[in-house]
Amino acid sequence: MDIEKKLQEYDEAFDFYLDQGRMPDTMHPEDPLAGFMKQTFAANPQLDSQDPLWTEILKDEMMKFLEAMLKLYQPIIQAYHQEKRRIRIFVEGNLAQKRKDWKETYLHILSNYSTDQVNVNGYLDQMKSQDVELVMSALAKDWNKACEENYRKKLQEVIETHRPNWETRLWNHGTDDYKERRKVEKAFYSNPQLVEIVRIIGREQPQRKDELDDTVKRYLPILPSPPRPVTEIEEVALGNDLQHLLPVETALMSDKQTEDLFCLKYASRKLQLFSNKPKNESVTKIEQQKVTKPRMEKGPIIVSVDTSGSMHGRPEQLAKCLLMQLLRMARKQKRRCFLIEFSVRAKCLDLSTPNAWSKLNAFLDEHYTGGTDGEEMLDAALKMLYTAKYAMADVLVISDFEFELPRPSTRERMHMEHEKGTRFYGLQIGSYRNPYNEILDRIWKA
Repeated sequence: MDIEKKLQEYDEAFDFYLDQGRMPDTMHPEDPLAGFMKQTFAANPQLDSQDPLWTEILKDEMMKFLEAMLKLYQPIIQAYHQEKRRIRIFVEGNLAQKRKDWKETYLHILSNYSTDQVNVNGYLDQMKSQDVELVMSALAKDWNKACEENYRKKLQEVIETHRPNWETRLWNHGTDDYKERRKVEKAFYSNPQLVEIVRIIGREQPQRKDELDDTVKRYLPILPSPPRPVTEIEEVALGNDLQHLLPVETALMSDKQTEDLFCLKYASRKLQLFSNKPKNESVTKIEQQKVTKPRMEKGPIIVSVDTSGSMHGRPEQLAKCLLMQLLRMARKQKRRCFLIEFSVRAKCLDLSTPNAWSKLNAFLDEHYTGGTDGEEMLDAALKMLYTAKYAMADVLVISDFEFELPRPSTRERMHMEHEKGTRFYGLQIGSYRNPYNEILDRIWKA
């Protein structure tokens, strides 16, 4: 069982229920964890009118619980599939094979199922007077039905065993979590720079196009040399051979107002051509024009956080505060978020999973130590930009920037990604002279 995939389904089902008031049709009605979610929603009818922070806390705690349940389910699911395989082998075997395996089958059913579920002794008595194959077929149906019932019962028992502890923890620690997140939110909004970073990376500003002046080379087709005197022209023909154009047709192509007419005549093979073959020459035109750069409306996010010793204290707190708000925004907008922690070495963490808060909290509890290797951090970010999931992501570096400028080869890689649509931002915490002003698109200071 793919736990991450199942968690993603439950994460989406949570949001769907808040929006539609019901579970999605894709969720199996007999899924015990989906039933647990519905019971929780029913017990909290005021969710849609509460502070969104309370909803976030409930969702995070629910995802933690579901993840724990899925891990406990694994041996139950494995045993279930083994039992289904045993039943299938019994059903598909011929009568001789069933007779051969009967003693083992009989003892297995007797040990694992009650007589109310599978009355194996009753079937044994029927075999003495009735068609053995028909009796064994009926036995297999009861066996399969009992297997399904036991499976669902065991899954539900796991939930019921652990539900009280989860509810106790939710109510005992929910208030503390709420206060802590409210504190982080207050600190965030008291720093305008952080608010603007989330607004820019969240792309909440009015839609715009990034237009830059670029020098563009336009290569015109191979054209004939200046026309010969009329006495040297044998005749004028029609066609679309660009090497033999009359000057009048070349003039159509070079003027934007008549360029469409030229294309029409080319497509219909009605351009006027020299019937002889004058000397050919090519023309290259260089012009300055506005070029619209590619820009995704709302793409993924890559955040690189400096965890060196120089970031201890206030810088650490600001970094954590911004991280939590960025993750909230990414989850709300269903955007992928990737975290790179860098000091001596870069460590990476994908925050796009439903249990992202747990991963982030573990990261936030770590101590800031060591020096800084900015080159390795940028290399890790660029490698993620090469992947399909994080192509053209926004990259934010949170640091005091007390490290060297990147190598020329790294700067060239950054430039290539920028041309594709990536934007590189920075939050500098501290007063160190920052040479990265020349490298990044924009840097905020806090």
